Amino acid sequence: MDSNPQPDGRPTPDPEHSGHPAPEHAVRSPGEIGGKKFRVGLDDAYVPFRNRTKRRRKTLAVALGGLLILGVGAYGLVNLVTAPTQNAAAASCKAGSTRALSGQAAAAPLAAAGSAGGTAGGVGAPKFTLNVYNSTQRHGLAANTAAQLKQRGFVIGQVTNDPLKANLTIAAQVRGAKSQTAELREVAAEVPGAQIQPDGRADPSVDLVLGAGFTALASTQQVSTELQAAAAAAASATAAADAASACAR
Repeated sequence: MDSNPQPDGRPTPDPEHSGHPAPEHAVRSPGEIGGKKFRVGLDDAYVPFRNRTKRRRKTLAVALGGLLILGVGAYGLVNLVTAPTQNAAAASCKAGSTRALSGQAAAAPLAAAGSAGGTAGGVGAPKFTLNVYNSTQRHGLAANTAAQLKQRGFVIGQVTNDPLKANLTIAAQVRGAKSQTAELREVAAEVPGAQIQPDGRADPSVDLVLGAGFTALASTQQVSTELQAAAAAAASATAAADAASACAR
């Protein structure tokens, strides 16, 4: 069948019988849109990019939340298991410290009483020499006091005026080596209000320096009570330090 002639007399080409294919952009499938290289089917479900990002974020948040819950649960379980053991250890340490304090506090008066009995009662002399010095203008003060202390069991050494010329206003000052804490306390208990003054001497002697505030020696009962209190305080301090060190390990 001949094609219709064009106005200029040339025949109109028939697309169906021409040897050249129709342009691609001229032919589109009813179910597609797009250009030459990228086509999207209208029948397929289209998911916007924003919605996919939101889904990924939500999934990530749920996963992190689950991990957090698991971590908190594990921490609580560990505390639940270990807490009774730690509490038991702390209670045991505290009980041991209390027993140690009670035992040493109970033993301290006995030790102090034995020390006081050794000096006041004359049963066993002290293992140091006691020098009695007078720092006042009262004549015979050192000699009279030294005689009384000798009757209480002390080994008397020098009896004279204070070589340091301290001119004390307190009742007395007890001088001795820093390592002789027990001996210094023992002598200080003999004079109410005595002050302990450690020095750098190397020998085991102890000096009792009588001051202007001195009136008389303490009674044997007062000495015993003072030694017991001092020994108990020292024992409690030692026990507390030992208990704290043991619990810290």
